[in-house]
Amino acid sequence: MALKKGRSRWQASPLTLAIDTFPSSLKKAQLVNTREAMCKSVVFNTSGSTLKCCALFFACGLLISPTTSAESELIASAGKGLGTELMQYRSISTAEMAGVSYSYLLASFEIANNLWQWWGQGSYSYMRIKHRNESQQQNILEIKPVLRWYPRNEPLGGFGEAGVGASYLSQKHFGDIELSTKLNFALHFALGYRFSGGHTLSLRYSHFSNARTNTPNPGFDFASLNGHINF
Repeated sequence: MALKKGRSRWQASPLTLAIDTFPSSLKKAQLVNTREAMCKSVVFNTSGSTLKCCALFFACGLLISPTTSAESELIASAGKGLGTELMQYRSISTAEMAGVSYSYLLASFEIANNLWQWWGQGSYSYMRIKHRNESQQQNILEIKPVLRWYPRNEPLGGFGEAGVGASYLSQKHFGDIELSTKLNFALHFALGYRFSGGHTLSLRYSHFSNARTNTPNPGFDFASLNGHINF
């Protein structure tokens, strides 16, 4: 038994001596460096996993939302030019307007029991006016994204809508309005009601201007009543 104890001491003694003789400051430094390396590795792996999850979630949202809620609307419009009540400061209140639009539902999402929809919309409008015994015509092309809001979790009943995009007006001069550019920003606000069958009626205010990038910039406004056919 004494021999075994002695052998045990003799076998363990080199390791014990090495540990005991190793400077304590170096041992502490090695432990600190090892701990920092482990922490950095954990943080890096966690951040990488989080970024991957976020990217995957974002990509899935883009892929899923259009396919799960895709629908289209064909919109017929009739209306009148406006005076100086809102954003334009020349009147074309005697002008008549007719137009057609096509909208495609890009995405639909719910926030706090409110339904929000993104639509892509292209429009054509025709206007005419009798000005100083001369008949004038205006052709307007628009393309813009449209945000529609329902104060409930389904696309039914009353809603509000806003859109902003780009437009092209065929004439700079129309009635008392003199525009400096044919290319302009397009803005609209609308209130509407969607029936249970999917068809919709809306009242829209449309405004066109160059956002003061050129002068003169009197603005160009009309209002329209719109019938939406859903398909």
